Amino acid sequence: MRARTATAATLSVLALALTACSSDDPAPDETATASSSPAPASPADARGYDSAQAIADALAGAGLKVSKPQENTEQTYISEVGGKAYKLTITDGDQAPGEAGINMFPNPEALNGWIPLSKQFGGVAVTADTWAVSLPTDGAARDDSVRLAPKVAEALDGTVQK
Repeated sequence: MRARTATAATLSVLALALTACSSDDPAPDETATASSSPAPASPADARGYDSAQAIADALAGAGLKVSKPQENTEQTYISEVGGKAYKLTITDGDQAPGEAGINMFPNPEALNGWIPLSKQFGGVAVTADTWAVSLPTDGAARDDSVRLAPKVAEALDGTVQK
């Protein structure tokens, strides 16, 4: 009984987290341009990003429009396992409205626990090592996110998860 309760609680928290990452609310109009922090020299070096801002900078460096990451302080699976979640927008100029997220996990095991939960709820994400970029999935945003995910994966040397 305790296992079912824990599983249900975890799924509820994830559902809330995914809902927060797929909001139709317009995001702040803070678009990152080429940053003062250099992007990694090559995609092979890129997998080990140590901050949400480094990921946003690499995406901007690849030509995507990215807002400044804002820490999401709500209790979610990510915070419960010791990670941090951030909200932002990511677009290539032809994206339905929606909020994306960057999830920084404390270790690969925590990320690997999140991936099947994200997929179960229809999430579209790009992952590597201990981070995930979760793209919006409400309405038309899901189709745009499926189209955008390979561009994000190429910019970050990540793997598309859907």
